[in-house]
Amino acid sequence: KVLKMIKQISIFDLDGTTIDSSHRQVADSKGNLDLSKWFKNAIPSKIFKDKVLPLALQVRRRQKQGDYVLVQTARNMTYADYEFLMINGINPHKIISRPKGNMLPDGILKRKQLASLFNLKQFKKATKVMFDDNLQVKKEVSKLGVQVFNPNKLNERLA
Repeated sequence: KVLKMIKQISIFDLDGTTIDSSHRQVADSKGNLDLSKWFKNAIPSKIFKDKVLPLALQVRRRQKQGDYVLVQTARNMTYADYEFLMINGINPHKIISRPKGNMLPDGILKRKQLASLFNLKQFKKATKVMFDDNLQVKKEVSKLGVQVFNPNKLNERLA
């Protein structure tokens, strides 16, 4: 079987990028996301109150133009998360999420996950773009040669 070389990889974050889940986010005393409270709020009744942001439409558009599309999230994905994505037409080629029990900072987690993927032959030479609202993710993932765009202005423009 001939391996298809991928020309472009488009990577989309979920929270704050393609999905507004701010109603479930609680900050700690330093203003950082309190992960333990985030996990407690990851229940179906709250997940289904999330809202899709305009940038979510780009997932489908980029697939149609031939990109290999990834959703990469620092969430622990539950069945309800997958169901929410399916219902809202967010069906990427691959979803990469936080392994259960992993507490690495988002930027380091995402860089390590992507580094493993980018070592695969079909992805090595691809152009890589990412949409993520977390500055630490941008700092870490940029080290891999990924061009990272902040989705806030894009979502405003697409709204």
